[in-house]
Amino acid sequence: MTLSPTKFKGYLMILASAVCFSSYGVWSRFLGHDFAPFYQGWARSVIMLMLLIPLALAGKQLKRVRAGDRKWFSITMICTVFTQVPLYYAFIHLPLGVGTLLFYGPFLITSYVVGWLFLSEKITWIKLISLFLALMGLVVTFGYSLAVFSLVAMLLAAFNGVASGAEIATSKKSSGKYSSLQITIYSCVFVLITHLPLSLLLGENQVMPAFDRQWLAMLGLATTGFGGYWLAIEGFKFVDASIGSLIGLLEIIFSAAFGVFLFSDPITQPVIWGGLIILTSAILPDIYALYRPRAKPAPPPPRV
Repeated sequence: MTLSPTKFKGYLMILASAVCFSSYGVWSRFLGHDFAPFYQGWARSVIMLMLLIPLALAGKQLKRVRAGDRKWFSITMICTVFTQVPLYYAFIHLPLGVGTLLFYGPFLITSYVVGWLFLSEKITWIKLISLFLALMGLVVTFGYSLAVFSLVAMLLAAFNGVASGAEIATSKKSSGKYSSLQITIYSCVFVLITHLPLSLLLGENQVMPAFDRQWLAMLGLATTGFGGYWLAIEGFKFVDASIGSLIGLLEIIFSAAFGVFLFSDPITQPVIWGGLIILTSAILPDIYALYRPRAKPAPPPPRV
């Protein structure tokens, strides 16, 4: 079967999206300890708002949130507030592969559970197997890492996965009525108005903008976040959702590879086995959907 140019373009866009998302840890490492956790959160939001608001205004994609939609919109925004600092801290103190795995397992589990409890999504037998494997992969990865790496960093990576999974799942209540661009802008606003006061109250160092490596990394963190999201949204318009989701999972592999080759992060057999189990848990619903076209796996959409 030949691959049409349109589908090939879509797959390339999703692959590029995975590279963008996998670079989160790289930019976080480059920022290092010079950028305090809450400071980088609000500073990144300012950069993203400067990029996104003109695009939203030009495309007329901003509209008032209706009263009936404010409940779920607010829940999504509250979840978003807890997705910035934990993973940033984890990437600085953990190997990138370990941090990504400890994030992605809870992310997958939470997105399924929230969808089942609040969004009327069914937990099929294939999803139950996927959830069990994700838990097993977490146990393997966490159990090994507990004796080697920072417990606080590992818990924060897992917590970020829970917050991000809830954020993505609950955003389904709004994404059909409001543009992804508007939801992203609101997310940045909520991060800004919460992280800026906390950064000041905690006495974090407020780094002045400059043309140096740290600020280039900050720009990279902000632009790849939106770039990865846009590439994924556009790419999924042209391809089969299940195959696109499988390509998107390369984010985990790319992240671990960046850690090994750029920062000499250790890679051990327990982490490899835990990663393979988590990857299998994420792949199963999409493989099943490929063989059963009527089975919709409802994979988590891309995150910002």
